[in-house]
Amino acid sequence: MRLYKRIFGAIYDPFMHSIEERHLRTRRSRLLAGLRGKVLEVGVGTGTNFEYYNGEVEVTGIEPSSYMLHRAGKKRDLLLLPNRITLLETGCGYPEMQKLIQDNSLDTVVCTLILCTVPDPEKALANFQKWLKPGGKLVVLEHIRSHNTSRGKWQDFLNPLWRKMADGCHLNRPTDQLLASSGFHLLKEDYFKIGIPFYEAEFLNPA
Repeated sequence: MRLYKRIFGAIYDPFMHSIEERHLRTRRSRLLAGLRGKVLEVGVGTGTNFEYYNGEVEVTGIEPSSYMLHRAGKKRDLLLLPNRITLLETGCGYPEMQKLIQDNSLDTVVCTLILCTVPDPEKALANFQKWLKPGGKLVVLEHIRSHNTSRGKWQDFLNPLWRKMADGCHLNRPTDQLLASSGFHLLKEDYFKIGIPFYEAEFLNPA
């Protein structure tokens, strides 16, 4: 398992490079460049988002994989951001998060390509609502299950193998539907495809 996680951490950036440059880079910048205040980034991975944050944020980045977190730390230090980005080896569903993040303390929660791996997404979204200030934002960039019946069934069929290959990622998670029923107020959304459907959105935590 350790060897697999080390290999996955090592190949993630090269595997995603073309997708990031062609499809996701502009979207990440649009979601993150204007953020202010205290930010929780859930599942920082290798630190792909770090270059898009401006000088007016204080980021707490969590990541349960030590191998991914090590690479994220290198990117943070290369960007000379150690004072603005704090990295912690933990996940959003771990008990210690209740002590790390106070209720009504965050301005923004950032989730990019991570809600597909969270073991209990409904609980995670409920925690985000508790941790965010009234009027705080949740920004997401995620792949989702297709609304097309036949394509969705293909994602269902491939999901068991995909989860093993992609470190617990659910290929068929209907994240957009989970968000729609979570109690957050939708500000804007965009559906697009990179082979499979993706979803970009911003939500407001209701007062």
